[in-house]
Amino acid sequence: MPGNRGPDQKTARMDSYRITDFALFSGLNPEDAESLQNTSFVRKVAAGTRIFDAGEPAQGLYLVLSGSVKIFKVSAKGTEQVMAVLGPHQTFAEAPVFHGGFYPANAETLEACELILIQREALLALLCKDSEMALRMMAGMAMKLRKLVALVEDLTLRDARGRVARYLAGLAEDGQDSFQLPVQQSLLARMLGLTGETLSRTMKGLRDEGVIESSLGGRIQVANGSLLHAAAGDTD
Repeated sequence: MPGNRGPDQKTARMDSYRITDFALFSGLNPEDAESLQNTSFVRKVAAGTRIFDAGEPAQGLYLVLSGSVKIFKVSAKGTEQVMAVLGPHQTFAEAPVFHGGFYPANAETLEACELILIQREALLALLCKDSEMALRMMAGMAMKLRKLVALVEDLTLRDARGRVARYLAGLAEDGQDSFQLPVQQSLLARMLGLTGETLSRTMKGLRDEGVIESSLGGRIQVANGSLLHAAAGDTD
């Protein structure tokens, strides 16, 4: 079901934030930083607010100051596929900055958010004169593309057990055998293209096999890393 499309809450309170606090813009010289800051604005939006719909004319690049945002598509049958969940200091809607046109997916707040919108024309002008920032932006887009390719691979080539195991193995990549799920299980199910019932059943199966341990608070303990990677279909 589409989120609320409340009034656009634009504000000029950019003096409360510094554009250079974001890694993408941290290397800007003071003049360019001030110019970009002066052409950007903050939006305060409530939870469950649709930021934009797929097919809408693109306005520019969004930066997340606080809260979280989901990027998703909806099938003709109404099935929602979550493509990404983004939190503070992350960006979204980069691609339309380069090709113009329309947003390729929907964006909706999962909780109350503060977002910075940088106008496309101002950002393009800066990218044309700052090759290092353009390369940083392209590198970020390349990383997101890799994640989308991995998502397509999971949805098309892995069964429910493989998808869940692959997701958990990704969270444990930094040597963290114990971690908190970053999203609620209902949202995780939509990210993995599963029903809530299938996700719960799959998690129970992994617990019963001694692969993981979990608590009611969504904390996961990897009990056997080798079994987890085997379930994910990872190969050395």
